[in-house]
Amino acid sequence: MRRVDRFIRSVAPSVAIAAAIAAFVVGVRWGTDAAGGSDSSCYLNEARLFSHFTTHIEQPLASVAPWPRAAWTFTPAGHLPSPSHANAIVPMCPPGLPIVMAPMRWIHAELIVVPLFGALAVWLTFVLGRHIADEPTGAASAVLLACSPIFLYQIVQPMTDVPAAAWWLLVVVLAIGDEPRPFAAGLAASMAILTRPNLLPLALVVGVYLANRSVLRFFAGLIPGGVVLALLNWRMYGSPVASGYGSAGDLFQLANAAPNLDRYVRWLSQTHTPILALAFAAPFVVARRAEAWVALALAVGTVLLYLPYRVFDDWWYIRFLLPAMPFLIVLSVATISRIVEAIGGTARTSRGAAPSSALSTVVLIVTASVLGVWWVGIARQRHAFDLRAWERHFVDAGRFARDKLPPNAAVVTVKHSGSVHYYSQRPTIAWDTLDPASLDRALDFLRERGLVPMLLIDAEEEAPFRARFAGASVIGGLDWPPVARVARTVHVYDPADRARYWSR
Repeated sequence: MRRVDRFIRSVAPSVAIAAAIAAFVVGVRWGTDAAGGSDSSCYLNEARLFSHFTTHIEQPLASVAPWPRAAWTFTPAGHLPSPSHANAIVPMCPPGLPIVMAPMRWIHAELIVVPLFGALAVWLTFVLGRHIADEPTGAASAVLLACSPIFLYQIVQPMTDVPAAAWWLLVVVLAIGDEPRPFAAGLAASMAILTRPNLLPLALVVGVYLANRSVLRFFAGLIPGGVVLALLNWRMYGSPVASGYGSAGDLFQLANAAPNLDRYVRWLSQTHTPILALAFAAPFVVARRAEAWVALALAVGTVLLYLPYRVFDDWWYIRFLLPAMPFLIVLSVATISRIVEAIGGTARTSRGAAPSSALSTVVLIVTASVLGVWWVGIARQRHAFDLRAWERHFVDAGRFARDKLPPNAAVVTVKHSGSVHYYSQRPTIAWDTLDPASLDRALDFLRERGLVPMLLIDAEEEAPFRARFAGASVIGGLDWPPVARVARTVHVYDPADRARYWSR
């Protein structure tokens, strides 16, 4: 058994590397590659802007359009009218991920950024587990993170959940290693805060741990991120402390804490089993208790920071908690290892830390194998591997607008406004910002300026469109054939065809 234990320790780094590679492959193979909903289209559009060294999209039509709230009419999903620049729109999402994506756009590789962060997160989970416990704990933790349902659900999407987890893991690994590098940890925290600004308080946890060891260097590393975030907020939203998502009072309310706690606990238990609760025992049983307390504090802090956030009713909103997942997994696995060690009565190593016994190593292999397969099955049941197909209509609609519509087309759409803007750079008109009497006026306005209005309506939007406009506009009923059907669910209508169709 001891020979097996030594062998497992020797191959543990290779296991972690294989898990990291597997995570990257999943992210690329099943990646949506889509500027889809408001979040993903926002990040990709913002990366495009940053790659051209700008932050704003000029929208001169908004200043002369003759209907109420015209600025919002010309604003695609994931954006808002600029509070600091007239006749311009800006992305509403934080800049951390787009900053990394921007230079990757120059080599057309921005869509592999999140899979790369996923691979990094898996490897850093191994490093953290090795430091808090030992190599088998690190390898088992890395494998489990790579199999986590919410990790797999998010590694295939161009969003910040996986990058935020990777940045905070890097912060901790740099801060608590055998040779701490507090300034480098601070720089990593700068990027973590640029990626998820609301997680700034987590830096205090690391600062407390470093209180007697170069804490000033850690906070010095935080300064660049804070300065960049303040400057971008000022330029884009008119204030260093502003946010594209609105005021903190609108986003966070104490009344949301109880329903969110119920949902997060239930969803985590359903998708990852209650095994993650073992993390709370780790600081009392592992050898490196200070480091375990830091990891647990960061995990709990992440959850606490999201409890007052808006309440959502889909399981995948535990994506907000992804920065906590590696810490919970490492601590849970370390606890299992120590429990088995205690039962087996193993000896201590020369470095003074209680290693996994041969028995605990075998138990960790079995745990990672069984639980990993279970988690991947849950990820499959929860459609983590179906998102590429589900999001394809965004790509097809955006590229249709780019390749098939007239060069001077203006696209009337809501659901696909972010993707149409990203793929085609065509002006978009959000019909849900128009009152019923303004639809015909908006179409005439576009024609007067040499634009060709085209309706790009998703199948699920047709009934709301008719309900909104059928009584006030002759085209509101969508009662003529579309000129094209894209991806089976998206219909493209030319308003000029309506009169020709009914005159026959």
